[in-house]
Amino acid sequence: MIRATRRTVIGGAALGVAAVSTVSSLGGWRWRHGDERVLLYDGSLSAGQRFATAGEAHGVASQAIEGDRVRFTRQLLENRPAMIAGVSRYADAMMIEDIANEANYQRVALLQGRAASCTGQDCRSGWSALGRVAQAADGEWVEALAEFAAKPAASFNHVLQQSLRVKPDAGLVLGWLLTPRG
Repeated sequence: MIRATRRTVIGGAALGVAAVSTVSSLGGWRWRHGDERVLLYDGSLSAGQRFATAGEAHGVASQAIEGDRVRFTRQLLENRPAMIAGVSRYADAMMIEDIANEANYQRVALLQGRAASCTGQDCRSGWSALGRVAQAADGEWVEALAEFAAKPAASFNHVLQQSLRVKPDAGLVLGWLLTPRG
């Protein structure tokens, strides 16, 4: 038996409309930039480990953010991936974004998580549905981001599932997504 309230039904319908606009624009983006996706995570964070596990469950290997961040990021960018998604602390997110900006990438989404929920978002035009999906996923916003990064067109099913409570990280955790400009 599926339990639904008026709020969840209306919210699901609104998410469906948002998802359609984002999914419909993915074809052109994919045609211009390719299909390679990279998932990065901070292994010291529970959210980072969950992100890596969720990405691998959807068929995309994740890389731990380790060592010299500048060399790490530049080496990562040599293959010009179409999408780089990650879960980390603020310092790593900003360092990787800064280096990616030099390689003509831009941040299209920044998700902010505190204590097991997505508490805020900053998404560029055309990517705001990802922010709404992450907020609707509540405690599983990290898994929703990993699912989107792994399978952008099929990922919005996640928010319709019942949330499981997970151990939250202390402090601010950021989820982020970078893509090439243009």
